[in-house]
Amino acid sequence: MAELPVFRMPSLPTSWVDAEGVEIPFGQRWGLAAPPDEAYERITCPERYQPLHDVADALLAHLLDEYECVAEEVPAAAHELRAVRLLATGRSHGIGIAWTDFPGVRADLGGEVDAAAPICGCDACDESLEQAAEQLSDSVLRAVAPGDADWPLRAR
Repeated sequence: MAELPVFRMPSLPTSWVDAEGVEIPFGQRWGLAAPPDEAYERITCPERYQPLHDVADALLAHLLDEYECVAEEVPAAAHELRAVRLLATGRSHGIGIAWTDFPGVRADLGGEVDAAAPICGCDACDESLEQAAEQLSDSVLRAVAPGDADWPLRAR
């Protein structure tokens, strides 16, 4: 069995501050308590998700380097800044990655529901950048996992 290629996550910021300079503990704000109702309609600091575009860039580079595949820029849909379709060499289906203007990333992995990072982005969901990046990379890498003849590793 071939050794699995290692994806190297780009460095991500680990803290964010509000207008008064107070750190916002994204991913930990509510503890076990339910978020307040107004948190479902509020998005604080959406720019914290901008580094997900770097994660998508790194995933694209990783897939092109490690797998027998090609990438093609495709027309971006509404609210997308960029869209790429990856096809494993000699195959007719692939995966799509879109960099969204939220900012975020959407990955069409061939299932019924796309992988999205962040999943929501509202304050109630309280998703941290690290959680969003890990879930996105895990979903994409599972979709092309070695052992699936549809996504063969490049010969080394």
